[in-house]
Amino acid sequence: MGKNRNKNKDKDPYIGPAKTGRNDSDSDDSESSAYTYNEDIQSIMGDVEDMNDVYDQLVDNLDRAQDKNSTTRIDGLHRVNLALTAKPAPEFINRNKETIMAVCSRMANKPDSEAQFLARLVGLVAVQAGEEISEMIAEPMSQMRTILMDASRCVFLRTACATSLAIVTRIACSEDEEVTANAKACRFAWAHTKVSGSANDIGHAKLVGTSLFSWCVMLLDADFQTINDAVADQPKIVTLLSSNQLEVRLAAAETLAFLHEFMQDARPGFRFPNKEHVLSLLDQMVNDSSKKKTKKDKRAQRYAVRDIRAFIADEDDAPEVNVKIGQQTLSLDSCAIKIFYDTTCDLLHGGLAQQLLHNEVLRDVFDLGPIALEPAESANKQSRLAVHEAADKHRNQVRGKQRDKRSTVY
Repeated sequence: MGKNRNKNKDKDPYIGPAKTGRNDSDSDDSESSAYTYNEDIQSIMGDVEDMNDVYDQLVDNLDRAQDKNSTTRIDGLHRVNLALTAKPAPEFINRNKETIMAVCSRMANKPDSEAQFLARLVGLVAVQAGEEISEMIAEPMSQMRTILMDASRCVFLRTACATSLAIVTRIACSEDEEVTANAKACRFAWAHTKVSGSANDIGHAKLVGTSLFSWCVMLLDADFQTINDAVADQPKIVTLLSSNQLEVRLAAAETLAFLHEFMQDARPGFRFPNKEHVLSLLDQMVNDSSKKKTKKDKRAQRYAVRDIRAFIADEDDAPEVNVKIGQQTLSLDSCAIKIFYDTTCDLLHGGLAQQLLHNEVLRDVFDLGPIALEPAESANKQSRLAVHEAADKHRNQVRGKQRDKRSTVY
């Protein structure tokens, strides 16, 4: 990811949504949400009560994931995914990557619920093994592409396939033909998925948004023809700015910003023929006063789109967000690195913080440097108090022996 000019260095943490000097009524009351490690891991644990048991039983759970009973397989897969989401397990991955990839290569014939676990597992192995699995991923990728383009499969399964394909393509895929095929599958998904205006149709909106982001990630390693095809698709992406679903509109806006940045880097001075039309639509989104949209959606839309509009108009740099990672700050200072970060968030949920601290593959991708050595764990408060009390008692005893003994005078 070095080519995306990611300047990761120690700096003040991000403290608010508005840029310095920008006056906007949304700045004070903008709503934001963030996953925390404990909260989100708890939310996906299901009936798992103790994470230590999950780590201790990783090998056993992998065996259960290959059981003949579907309920046993799904429970085993859930526990393996949970462990690999929460923190790195490099030794387990190194010993069992061939077995895991063989298991994942059966997802095409599995029920949607089980296939969804397998699709996520491919991405989880990729973020921990990196290029070490490059020769084992052809079949899982082929099956995920087939599922992603199959409208009869569960929309959440297809979304999981899009996320894992993006992660695998960027981190572990070394074949140009595979990158092209993956990009075409994601392009098919966002271009041919119909999203209704119903508030309940969040599944298809999520699929379109995820497929757009995954497509962008794949363009970073795509060949010349795929990039030219992406530029030709730009007018189709512009039409998504008018979608009834907020997630689709925001994903389309970020994708346009990515294409603007990507093509400016590839061909300095490049300009989309419909640039003025795009800016007009983005202006409408920033100033949207439609009563059909909720205040929360309009606020989120204004906050996200105003910086994108300024960037595409060449009035400002790419929107930048700083994320605190332990004692370091991860600077998401380009559209490309921001989209890949969001895709990684979709895969790892609340485990992202721990993974960025201890996962060598991800730290290399985000230019965070080698894993920092952790300081020795300090003694707990009760132990320290016990030591102090024992020292005080010994000191008092010594002083008592050394003190002059006065006899009583009658």
